[in-house]
Amino acid sequence: MTTSDDRVGALFATHAARLFAYARRYGPPELAEDLVSDAFVVAVRRHGDLPDDTGEAYAWLVGTVRKIAANQRRRDASYDRYWREAVRTYWCAGTSESPELVIAERDACLSALANLSESDRDLLLLVAWDGLTPEQAGAALGISRHTLAVRLHRARQRLTLHLVPAPAAGAATASE
Repeated sequence: MTTSDDRVGALFATHAARLFAYARRYGPPELAEDLVSDAFVVAVRRHGDLPDDTGEAYAWLVGTVRKIAANQRRRDASYDRYWREAVRTYWCAGTSESPELVIAERDACLSALANLSESDRDLLLLVAWDGLTPEQAGAALGISRHTLAVRLHRARQRLTLHLVPAPAAGAATASE
């Protein structure tokens, strides 16, 4: 008599590589590895739902990867929507600035932040928006102060690149 763990282990040995190839459709190798791993965790927890036939069990695992990937996409889309909404809603402006200038500045910052990676954006928002010190931000992210300083410097450089408007065609520069 085999246990459910033995059965899931046998399914893993038989189908993991093929399931990984399927999961690669949803993202880079590290995401595909997570999707496959998560699918087998679900298989262990729901072993009673696994079909007895090996081919049908593989199809069940493919469906599980598909559902996990869809949930991840929804979370990612929600995250993107929520950070934008929070910045847009809680944008603070100086009292002397016109509403038009405040909105233009806010929208330019939102656009620049949207062009950054999630990790760059999170780091910049932790320091500039949430007011954490570099030491606190490093602790929150689980990285050393030195690593945070390097990442923060690079993230600020990338943000600046996205904030600088491209010169209009034929426009003279200040150095000319």
